[in-house]
Amino acid sequence: PMSSSSGIGVPPMSSSPGDSQKEEHGRDAHATALGIPFFDVAINPTILDGKGERMSKSKGNGVDPVEIIDMLGADALRFTLATMATETQDARLPVKKDAQGRNTSEKFDLGRNFCNKLWNAARFVIANLESTPQSPVLSPQSSLPDRWIVSRFNRAVEEANTALKQYRIDVYAKVCYDFFWRDFCDWYVEATKPAMKDPARAAQTANVLAAVLDGALRLMHPVIPFITETIWWKLNEVRPNRALPGRIDTAYSLRLIKAPWPTVGEFSEAAEHLFPKIQEIVGAIRNVRNEYKMDPKKPVIVAITAAPDPTRQIIENRELIELLAICTLRDIGSEVKGASDAARASAAGCDVFVEGVIDAGAEKERSQKRREELTKKVIALNGRLNNAGYLAKAPPSLVQQTKDEIAEAEAELGKLDASA
Repeated sequence: PMSSSSGIGVPPMSSSPGDSQKEEHGRDAHATALGIPFFDVAINPTILDGKGERMSKSKGNGVDPVEIIDMLGADALRFTLATMATETQDARLPVKKDAQGRNTSEKFDLGRNFCNKLWNAARFVIANLESTPQSPVLSPQSSLPDRWIVSRFNRAVEEANTALKQYRIDVYAKVCYDFFWRDFCDWYVEATKPAMKDPARAAQTANVLAAVLDGALRLMHPVIPFITETIWWKLNEVRPNRALPGRIDTAYSLRLIKAPWPTVGEFSEAAEHLFPKIQEIVGAIRNVRNEYKMDPKKPVIVAITAAPDPTRQIIENRELIELLAICTLRDIGSEVKGASDAARASAAGCDVFVEGVIDAGAEKERSQKRREELTKKVIALNGRLNNAGYLAKAPPSLVQQTKDEIAEAEAELGKLDASA
């Protein structure tokens, strides 16, 4: 059962797992010459139960890894434990009984869910690759989502290398999780659907899908070895050549376990700056839909008030926003105003109006109530600043915070007055 901690002597790590072995062999030889077995020691935390007590057979509060493997699989166990390998002295694992009376923990759901996500996403990508021919390499004229995901992948490799060099296995596992689940699955795979249906764009988008999946499998293999190896063999059958030279270098390997670690390729600062703004606008529309309990599959009409540069960027990515937010952009520009039945949200420096959402009378009443709240707040904060005793005793940071709160409240009041 999982119980106590142990110190493990490990060979020193180079700047990344894929670096040349020369440096490591040199340090090993140096260690041997000095009569020491290793330079670094990694100490894992003690795993305690949910009450903070050590696990033991006598207490019956231990979790048998073999039983977790039987229930959820070795990869789910391995990934969950990797996320728990923090720098803390102790790690808690709440224990409960399953239907068969075996000890388990809800924490392992994280590993199970992530492995399921990986498997299902890989099946979707491979199915698309099977029906799409290969195209020339990624071009400078490629789509914003393509450039963004390639840059995000290279950023993830860089972050993983740093985490592993510092023995932060938990940080490395989080990098894998955030990149694959959030960046790749939640955003990029969804964003590729129109391109994959367009013969003029499908081939290049498929190349990016293949290259990023290849790199992600290499990145996650140490913590999810069995599922990634299985997916790798199928990917080799469908698309053996997956490199995007200079962007994602993916040297062919029959077996994933022998494949080189991914290298850090080029970044696209422009794509990493712009795509999050698109995400923010899409997120604002989704939040309004959730707030007003609208049918998530029913398209909504949206208008956006934005300055000239954001307007141009939104128009250039209209298809992407409409796809991800399930909406139709009615109008975009600096003079655009929302309809009387529209709910307003702020995102990426723009005002986003989701139409057909609210009752005009109820919204007017809500705005008036909010206006009164903000007015009282501004009066109270100004009173604080006009108090000589407060200014004499309060630290400068607190005084500045009060001034910032006044500015924010006045700015919101201005917007409410403008929309009245």
